Amino acid sequence: MRKLCIALLWALLLISCEDNSTLSTDTDDVLVGPYERVNNWIRDNMEYYYFWNSRIPDSAPSDSLPEQFYTSILDASDSFSRIFNDAEGYLESLQGSELSTGLSPAFGLFTGSSNVFIIIEYVYPGTPAANAGLKRGDIILGINGFQLTTLNYIELFYSETASTSYQMGVYDSESNSISQGNVITLTKEQLSLDPILETKVFNVDNNRVGYIFYAQFLRGENDNFIESMNNAFKTLLDSSVTDLIVDLRYNPGGLVTAAQNMAGMIVPIPNAQAQDVFIRYNYNQELQSEIIRQEGENSENIVIRFKRSPEVTLGLERVYFLATQSSASASELLISGLAPYMDVFSIGENTFGKFYGSFVLTGLALEPAINYAITPVTFKYENAVGFTDFSDGLTPDFFVEENLFEPFPIGDENDPLISTALEHILTGNVSAKSKLSKPYTLLPNPIKIQKGNVLDIPTSKN
Repeated sequence: MRKLCIALLWALLLISCEDNSTLSTDTDDVLVGPYERVNNWIRDNMEYYYFWNSRIPDSAPSDSLPEQFYTSILDASDSFSRIFNDAEGYLESLQGSELSTGLSPAFGLFTGSSNVFIIIEYVYPGTPAANAGLKRGDIILGINGFQLTTLNYIELFYSETASTSYQMGVYDSESNSISQGNVITLTKEQLSLDPILETKVFNVDNNRVGYIFYAQFLRGENDNFIESMNNAFKTLLDSSVTDLIVDLRYNPGGLVTAAQNMAGMIVPIPNAQAQDVFIRYNYNQELQSEIIRQEGENSENIVIRFKRSPEVTLGLERVYFLATQSSASASELLISGLAPYMDVFSIGENTFGKFYGSFVLTGLALEPAINYAITPVTFKYENAVGFTDFSDGLTPDFFVEENLFEPFPIGDENDPLISTALEHILTGNVSAKSKLSKPYTLLPNPIKIQKGNVLDIPTSKN
């Protein structure tokens, strides 16, 4: 008999309650083959949590590698569920710890070429990349002696090789080409990367406009990133800001609880005090019915509410979000979750378009432990008025592009997205923006997207 374990949504570790990964004892369900224990654990959890659990095939190649088995039982429409063969390492990454030089990459490609280049989106302060003088807009052509191509760019950039040499490039706008520059060698470190990169106030006429650049929705070890977020908003509150710009242009998503924390500081005070609905989860039919039967329709595992007493509440009536195609999952959740309660303006491009979320399930609590983690699509979320299914992304109120070959520093008021927000705040209007003829095409970054998946702690079972 399955039972629910009511988990606190602010919990840091995204491991299920201790008994969540108990293997099925029904001998008819036990798989055979060299990986039967892992694959049986995968099937057992997928049949319980997976949003499309009714479509899991009855038979699958149980003697295959767990990665292959997992992929084989996913629904054909599912491009978001992931499996990781190092659960402990994956959980560390969800706390903001990763082996890195401290730069965030955008992967670019010229038309008709298979050679890829990296344009640096931003650099975390105090990291090897920052200490070496790398900055936003710098270009990398190769890594450790290899030219980046469409076949190797992900593998090379995310390699766990500690010593990393970057072949830098120099862009020539007249010839629309990149020539080789110098080589910079750095050592990757296990870094704890605070997602708050910039907090400032623009003093424009009689307006004090707060600005926050936020890289990913993370709680951090011992909630240190939540504390950092609270401190940033406290700074804005102490500065008596009249408006707020939240820069999510490269934010792939992350933890719902981090988004919930930020939402509570942005939403109007009466909505926070009333604990109004932030977003709702919809699960597979069996799991939804079980939660409602045991906890009711207003279960905290279904209805995610604004906090009654957040650390800081700005008390504003409108907010501006800067977003692009790289803004996904929890970024979209935050924007759509606030929309029913205040004037929400989006500036930039259509967002990624992900309204599904995942629970993180690991076998670490088993004896012996299974060091796998799976993040199956577990729920679809909607805001308080039922808005969801935005497969083409959230459409901006004002379409504005940036050219990473000619970027402004993070937080610069001349940045095209920021200046558009400031213009609207001051005048209530936005001048016409011409579409950029960007000389490059951006390639997908599946590693960043999977790290930023909408994640939450699961209801547990045994």
